[in-house]
Amino acid sequence: MKRQILGVLCLLGVTTGSACADDLKDASDKLQPLTERIAKLSSGKAADYAKGQLASAQETLGAVKAAISAKNGALALQKTELVDLQLTIAEARAVEMEAAEQLVLHRAELKKLEAQFDQLLQAGGK
Repeated sequence: MKRQILGVLCLLGVTTGSACADDLKDASDKLQPLTERIAKLSSGKAADYAKGQLASAQETLGAVKAAISAKNGALALQKTELVDLQLTIAEARAVEMEAAEQLVLHRAELKKLEAQFDQLLQAGGK
C-alpha cells in the first residue's frame, strides 16, 4: 500500500515537473514576439495614445523575464498572457483615439461645408 502511494506521488511529481517545463518553454517562446510587438507599438500611434498601457506591458514583460530566470513556468506563462492583454488594450486605445481624432476633423470639415452652403443659399436668394 505504501509503495503504491509512493509510486503515485512520484508519478505526480514527474507529471508536474513536465508541465512546469512546458509552461517555461511556452513562456520563453512567447517572449520574443511580445518584445517585437511592444517595439512596434511604441514606434506608432500607440506611443502617443496608449503610453500608460505600453509602460505597463513593458513592466510586465520584465516580470516574465524574471519568472523565466527563476524557472517559474506557470507564473511566466501567466505574465505573458497579461502582456498580450495589455498590448491588445493599447492597440484598441490607439485605434479609438485615432478614430476620435478623425471624427473631430470630419466635424470641422462638415461645419466648413455647411457654412459655404449657407453662403451659397443666401447669395442665390438675393
